[in-house]
Amino acid sequence: MSFTIRDFLNLDVVSTATILTAEDTVRYKSIESISVIELPVENFVHKDELVLTTCIGCTDNDSVFLNFVKDIYNSGASGLVVSIGRYVKSTPQSVIDYANDLNFPIIELPWKIRFAGIIESVLTEINNSRQANLKIFENLQKKLLTLFLNGSTLSEAADLICKELGNQAVIVNSLGMVKGNSMDSDELLKIIEPPLNILFSGKNLDQLSNYDFKDIYTVYRILSKNMTYGYLYLKTKDDDDNDYVRDNKVLVVRHIVSAISLWFDREQTIFETEMHHKDKYVWNLIQADDSQLQELYTQSTSLGYDLSKQYICIVGLISNFEKSYNLQRSSFSSYEEWKFNCVKTVKSQILRVGQTMDQDIMLTYQDERLIIFLEATDDDLEKYSNDFIDIIESRIKPIYPQLIISWGIGLYKNYYSHFNKTYLDAKISLEFGRNEREPGFRHIYHNTSTYRLLSILLNDNETLEIVNSIVGNLVEYDQENGLDIIRTFKSYMENKGNVSQTARALHLHRQSLLYRLKRIEEITQMSLENADDIFLLELCIRLWDKKNDLIL
Repeated sequence: MSFTIRDFLNLDVVSTATILTAEDTVRYKSIESISVIELPVENFVHKDELVLTTCIGCTDNDSVFLNFVKDIYNSGASGLVVSIGRYVKSTPQSVIDYANDLNFPIIELPWKIRFAGIIESVLTEINNSRQANLKIFENLQKKLLTLFLNGSTLSEAADLICKELGNQAVIVNSLGMVKGNSMDSDELLKIIEPPLNILFSGKNLDQLSNYDFKDIYTVYRILSKNMTYGYLYLKTKDDDDNDYVRDNKVLVVRHIVSAISLWFDREQTIFETEMHHKDKYVWNLIQADDSQLQELYTQSTSLGYDLSKQYICIVGLISNFEKSYNLQRSSFSSYEEWKFNCVKTVKSQILRVGQTMDQDIMLTYQDERLIIFLEATDDDLEKYSNDFIDIIESRIKPIYPQLIISWGIGLYKNYYSHFNKTYLDAKISLEFGRNEREPGFRHIYHNTSTYRLLSILLNDNETLEIVNSIVGNLVEYDQENGLDIIRTFKSYMENKGNVSQTARALHLHRQSLLYRLKRIEEITQMSLENADDIFLLELCIRLWDKKNDLIL
């Protein structure tokens, strides 16, 4: 409970003081500090500060007095104490009317009462009040910790908060689902239900302006390791005289919210353990051959997966890790710790999007890529996939604004009997986009005819032997001489065999370019004047470039 103006008026040192205005408000006007201020006010007054003044400079000038009071009020002061006798004989009526209109307390004090004694008494009471409040919240925190260690629920925790402080309590997770509420919280639940439905359903957030209940409840974010677990809603008590929550928001965060986060930490630890096992399972499913699939199908039920459903595969590549880390590095001991937490948070958000959409999701993170199998329940799978990605990015952007995710999408086909096939489609789409577009792209498998053909060719052992024999010699020469003749050939083809344009593009002298082209012919035993030789060489280089991308 805070020290209020009513408490101030009950001090012996100001027993002869007179309250002139806003008498009905003194019981809940909190005093956090006290100071002596004279003209000009400027920015010397703090919020919830009780101001003492002699009104020097306001003698026989009501307008100056009124402007002085206006400045005090606009500074957020809790009240004004005027020493009457030397500079002003009484408070002007215009000042009284102004203060009454704004419920701003003005107190008159006899000149003989010295400010030093008042300040000493007020500071003592403020300190006593803070210590008493601290004790209340420390004891409540200990009781909450006992509940946690005894395996009690969040509803039992909310009930304890209500019993100790008198405020109805509701705890929701980051999806807006109620995880716990005090026994008598029906009123608060009815109040917060409409805005919660808007906030966590993806509806138009402008509608939230219709639900402004700041005077009815306070809401606290439940955080741990930079992750938002949920929110604690506490209803403001009808009895303003004794609302510890309203007057001690910092202590609520420090002692109540921090204790409640332990329940979410425990739940998150269980979730991460399950996620680790599921990660391995999904990766095994992707790599499985026919002989291994049956066992994996048998295991699926225990993990909560239904492999009989249709799934599309989406592969995401995250970039800009380091830029994001630079914004948050102060909260982590190393880049590796931050990155681990970042990937974990991104995966959690993806799974929560699936819960929001009521769609099954299988997820893993392998080879620096997010691999998502999304239940296919819409005929327009391309739009369905893009809508899903839109929601994911809207969830991740506020947490990691610098991250960029590029997406490859492999649409479900009835004739695909293995998950590795849809995964390869999505991975091919991703790699195609990486070579053709800027980060942040989305590419669909049906737009990757070239990659699909290359994928088929690379499954043939004889083709691989030809590629290795032709391109391998070029690679070896590049490594030994540093001429980068493979890049030279690619530029030559991009410029349609025009030597002058190629030389300019590579910043080479014409004779240097001709020398490189001659070396290509000698190493490969092919002629760049022969169309068949050029076709074969270009195809082999393309296959060489894509070989690692198209093989698991």
